[in-house]
Amino acid sequence: MAEYSILNQKLKAAGIAVSPTELHGFLTGLFAGGIRDRQKWHALLYQITNDNHAYPAELMEELDAMYADFRGKLRDSDAFKFQLLLPEEYKLDVRAEAVCDWANHFLLGVGLARPKISKMRGVIGDTIADLHKICQLGYDEDDDEAELLDSLEDIVAYLRGIAYLFHSHFKSVHEMD
Repeated sequence: MAEYSILNQKLKAAGIAVSPTELHGFLTGLFAGGIRDRQKWHALLYQITNDNHAYPAELMEELDAMYADFRGKLRDSDAFKFQLLLPEEYKLDVRAEAVCDWANHFLLGVGLARPKISKMRGVIGDTIADLHKICQLGYDEDDDEAELLDSLEDIVAYLRGIAYLFHSHFKSVHEMD
């Protein structure tokens, strides 16, 4: 998977105002929501993140590789190797914001892939409610930072599980092994 700081530089150089975390969450949401067609996810990516303008070819090659990487990892749920693309920095404020950004953009991607998802009940409906709560995370600066960072890592693990859950729930019949 692309290194956060390198991908961030490439996005900035291309004039694309989205962070690697937001981009990764969005693309994961599209895929986990069932969008497999390359042209379709490219079109949604351009529309939502770059005013309907294509990304530079070199950057798209990297994003195609990223998509293929998490596609393979989400298909192999036994290995649980899928990771969120978050900044390397572990400061609480940076980490918390990144986790919220990833969850928010994941929700956006899933919502585009599954426009009626907000009406779903059961596990998926409960999980959507959880995602909305994660998007609004906050903390008191007087709280223990190490404890909050541990809690954030639990949330990251939960988000990873959500990606697997949605992928499994929405995968097409053609993909089932």
